[in-house]
Amino acid sequence: MSLGKRIVSFITAVLLLMSLSIITVVLYYNNNNSPVEYTEVTVMHGDTLWTIAKSAAPNVDPRKVVWEIQERNQIYSNKIYPGQTLKIPNYQINI
Repeated sequence: MSLGKRIVSFITAVLLLMSLSIITVVLYYNNNNSPVEYTEVTVMHGDTLWTIAKSAAPNVDPRKVVWEIQERNQIYSNKIYPGQTLKIPNYQINI
């Protein structure tokens, strides 16, 4: 194979790998475990953001759900109080 054909083959392979990498990243960040709406929950004695997150979305990483709860409710710490109303994300799981 001539040098020119080798270079073209190499460039084609690199572009193909780059395209596959971009597609993989896009699919990863567009995963189907995303909140589709919110439900209001009243915090009970003994509740934590972690337990609420695990209860609300058992098949989703609790760290992601806790972050969503904090963002949606403008909570800047891990402190929540009995009687407080929180908007909790509902997750739709598409397999």
